Amino acid sequence: MFYQFELFLVGVILLTAMTMGGISLWWKRRNAQIKQMEQSENEESNL
Repeated sequence: MFYQFELFLVGVILLTAMTMGGISLWWKRRNAQIKQMEQSENEESNL
């Protein structure tokens, strides 16, 4: 009984950690993509 509860807690902790890691990676990629788009727009307007 107690062993199943420990496994459940480990699963919840791993799920939340992996979710937060995925969101963090998505956020970093999104910000990099936005900066790249802004730079390309600035380069086009300077031509």
